Amino acid sequence: SAALRHLFFAERAANKIPGLPADTALREIRTVGVVGAGTMGGGIAMTFANAGFPVTLVEATPEALERGMSIIRAHYESTAAKGKLSPAQVAERLGRIRPTLAYEDLTPCDLVIEAVFENMALKKEIAARLGQVCKAGALIATNTSTLDVDAIAAATGRPADVLGMHFFSPAHVMRLLEVVRGARTDPSVLATVMKLAGRIGKVAVVSGVCYGFIGNRMAEVYMREAEFLLMEGATPAQVDAAVESLGFAMGPCRMLDMAGIDVGAKTVIELGKSGGLPADPSYRAVAQTLFAQGRFGQKTGAGYYRYEGRKPVTSEETLATCAELARKHGIARRSDIGEEEMRERLLYTMINEGARILEEGIAYRGSDIDVIWTAGYGFPDHRGGPMHMADATGLATIVARLDHHAATRGNAHGYWTVSPLLRRLADEGGSLARLTSPVWVARRA
Repeated sequence: SAALRHLFFAERAANKIPGLPADTALREIRTVGVVGAGTMGGGIAMTFANAGFPVTLVEATPEALERGMSIIRAHYESTAAKGKLSPAQVAERLGRIRPTLAYEDLTPCDLVIEAVFENMALKKEIAARLGQVCKAGALIATNTSTLDVDAIAAATGRPADVLGMHFFSPAHVMRLLEVVRGARTDPSVLATVMKLAGRIGKVAVVSGVCYGFIGNRMAEVYMREAEFLLMEGATPAQVDAAVESLGFAMGPCRMLDMAGIDVGAKTVIELGKSGGLPADPSYRAVAQTLFAQGRFGQKTGAGYYRYEGRKPVTSEETLATCAELARKHGIARRSDIGEEEMRERLLYTMINEGARILEEGIAYRGSDIDVIWTAGYGFPDHRGGPMHMADATGLATIVARLDHHAATRGNAHGYWTVSPLLRRLADEGGSLARLTSPVWVARRA
């Protein structure tokens, strides 16, 4: 009950942006453009078409455009087959999406969202093009899930018009929209997108700019520990069961298999290009190896699991890969990894990263982090999100266990270093879920 009440008020608090006056002028959004007709771009186009917006959908080749429209059409027809849409509604929504190969067709749009895959060079190239073709006053958004929004904004030549709109897959279904406020994002742009989120049925939470923003930055440490557990001898099923028993919709291995190991591995590779990886050759070695082997998860029938249709079953090949990676990187194999240890390593490190995010002012409030994880990542509502769960567990307990793992496992790369904010709150009996970032408290003062 306490967790659900916390989330009820947290979703409403997320719309209150420090330093953004309630009477900030809004820009009018009547037409929307989307660049990229892949999984994310198609889902974003459907999201706006479903809400009544005319959408211009741009792709680079006729084949990619037709493939994207075919997938959109199949989604609508599947929904109609279940009785949730009439044939007339399907035709009406498809009719709102205008496929084109011409960037110039985006000029009349009030909002244009770039939704190509996670490659900084490509995103900058498209951003520069949008800066030229979009009309004055139009909003330009990037759907990047990890990359530097400020760098993409700068490439447009008009960074005040730019922010991040990170949709979650499938975009036309998932409730969460992570809105990334750039260093030079105009207040009217931020206010307009926060208001727009409600019109398209999304729960919006604002993040500052950093690798992975709020959700994926925390997911990165979650996946890091999942992979270390695999290399030490746990199976994907055991790792997933450790958190699924708490009520998670799915554990980390199933989650990445569904999202696509290729997507996850490419984000790690891009982080490496920017110099953001630790000096640890074993870091995310499993995902990168599976990616190199062409094992992308459900879409290829093999990833952390082997798939019989959509059913995950144990993959002996993955177990052998993990054992070989452990040998290669000098990681000791164990047969005594208990479920409680797995939970601590998966969740307490993630909570610690959430505290760092608050410490840096990337998130405004601890409750914003809880909204992101319950609305976008399958964190169980009845546990209130990671910050609320941390308070319920006891911050002193979490700090003690992080210190324990640092002492027993070593901490050469800082994986177990406790956030100073978390340690202070634990000492003072404070709360993460009810905390406003000290950075924003100081700015208001």
